[in-house]
Amino acid sequence: MSFTAEDVKKLREKTGVGMMVCKEALTSSKGNVEEAVEYLRKKGLAMAEKKSGRATADGLIGVEIAPDGKTAVMIEVNCETDFVAKTEQFKELVKKLSQWALAQGKGSTTAADLSPELVEQVKQTIAKLGENLQYKRGEKIQSQTGLVEGYLHLGSKLGVLVALDGGNSPEIKALGRDLAMQVAASSPQWLSRKQVPAEVIDKEKAIYQEQVRGAGKPENVVEKIVTGKIEKFYSEVCLLEQAYVKDPQKSVEAIVRETAAKAGATLEVNRFIRFRLGE
Repeated sequence: MSFTAEDVKKLREKTGVGMMVCKEALTSSKGNVEEAVEYLRKKGLAMAEKKSGRATADGLIGVEIAPDGKTAVMIEVNCETDFVAKTEQFKELVKKLSQWALAQGKGSTTAADLSPELVEQVKQTIAKLGENLQYKRGEKIQSQTGLVEGYLHLGSKLGVLVALDGGNSPEIKALGRDLAMQVAASSPQWLSRKQVPAEVIDKEKAIYQEQVRGAGKPENVVEKIVTGKIEKFYSEVCLLEQAYVKDPQKSVEAIVRETAAKAGATLEVNRFIRFRLGE
């Protein structure tokens, strides 16, 4: 044998692969650790290619917020099993990809945008962990005059970013965190009723009209009942009109106004993003 146990240990520390594979690499390279690293890199690429077609149903949501608090990004990286999703190697990869996505000039990123260096790193991580891995998506969110707050839930399987304009005081920061948790829990589809497409409302009205008429209600009260149902629909799907989770007697919009008054600011919810793994 042209290598020692210390050589195997050194190669494992450098590459993170298993002992038997390290021994194979050192045997092939006649004990030269650097050549063994190169051998493993080439082997890793071949292994990654073989695994690239396998389904990736698990993974993690990653969030990265810029030091100034005005820009943040949320990404989804997939793997095959929850076991791999919990490994430090996979978490480190998600962190690196989050930092990369934050640094990009574009708002949305996909696997096609990854640099050659990151593509290489993904392949090497596939070789180490033995599962297919994929960068699924990334979305950036910004605030010009306020801050962005984030929240991760369910073991980083669900993530939210909320952008607030108008200030960055402790009260506003706390509100941003609470609103991110609200979005995670209540899953609004739009920020306000102005954003709800007209065709969505038309479809809902048609369904409600059919329901009310089917219940035998007189025609002169149909529209009144339908209008009430549409208002309820807005209160479920629009963040600003939802009941505030921490105080259901008030709407989110009312809480935003109260916080603005306390902070002496003109406060506005700019945007939110919600990622759930696999959606």
